[in-house]
Amino acid sequence: MIRTLNAIAFVVAAALAVALYIAKAEAKSSQERLEDIQAQLAEERRQINVLNVEIAHLEDPERLRALARRYLGFEPLDPSREVELSDLPLLADARPEETGMRRDQTLARQAEGAMAMAEPTQVGGPD
Repeated sequence: MIRTLNAIAFVVAAALAVALYIAKAEAKSSQERLEDIQAQLAEERRQINVLNVEIAHLEDPERLRALARRYLGFEPLDPSREVELSDLPLLADARPEETGMRRDQTLARQAEGAMAMAEPTQVGGPD
């Protein structure tokens, strides 16, 4: 009876030892995977920082101004070229005619209770 009990205890101890070895190996594998993922994350963050610096350089107003001068011939506007709104000519008569339409074809007046109607148009493709 004692031999049987010793044999069962030995088998249980061996099974626990194997389970412990497997758990330790999986933990080590998981730890290595975690370290790899953290290294990849650090590399991605470094690349994001490099790209942010590059974007800041490309969007620099002085750099863009120099490129506009060199390749497009743009120059800053002269303040003497500014005009007041009252100096601009009127392009259309703002007074409505008898029909209620101004010369620029915008509706200036509409009878009370009247509804604007649009012409029907076909929308979409063939059915």
